Amino acid sequence: FSGGLLPGRPSRTGYVESMGAAVDCELIGPGFFGQPVNSITTVAFVVAGAYLSSRSNLRWVGIALLATGIGSFLFHGPMPVGSEWAHDASLAWLILVIAGTGESWEKWTRLRGLALLAVLFGLAPVLADPVAVGLTASAVVLILRRDRSIATRAPLVFIAAIAIIGRLGATGNFLCNPESFLQLHGLWHIGAAVGVVWWALSNDRANLPGNS
Repeated sequence: FSGGLLPGRPSRTGYVESMGAAVDCELIGPGFFGQPVNSITTVAFVVAGAYLSSRSNLRWVGIALLATGIGSFLFHGPMPVGSEWAHDASLAWLILVIAGTGESWEKWTRLRGLALLAVLFGLAPVLADPVAVGLTASAVVLILRRDRSIATRAPLVFIAAIAIIGRLGATGNFLCNPESFLQLHGLWHIGAAVGVVWWALSNDRANLPGNS
């Protein structure tokens, strides 16, 4: 990673190829774990998803977390064709599922929501970022409309803080060190998974009989 080039896999011509995951700072190597730290930390989403999937009230949040973990691993690890699409669609779906939790239209955020996002991002990949931002803002508004208690606000603040830290470590920012074992995007993977579980369990407890 030198000469101002983004980190990327060595190509057959010997030049460095700019790839989607390159914006997340970590140097991309030629192996199966292209970005070792960023790819291995995606297991946090998988573990969190498996845990929440075992709870009936939170099953779809768990399934969406599992999908996000798989999409993120493909994006940061082996990087096959379509991995950026899988990463963007699964992450946006997780946000959509969270936004719809407890709403009358919740069932529409499940497989139908995933299918809609997958088709949309497949046809217009440029919409991935603005849609994710819009969904995130909508999710925060909907969550706080349902419950403004500290139990709900605390995980949201935590997720926001870890997201800011992750962006400070993005390629080109002052906390980015492509060859470091400490990758702030990987830290975001872990923190985001913890934050979603924290919010989900708090939300589940708030909806128990006698707590409404």
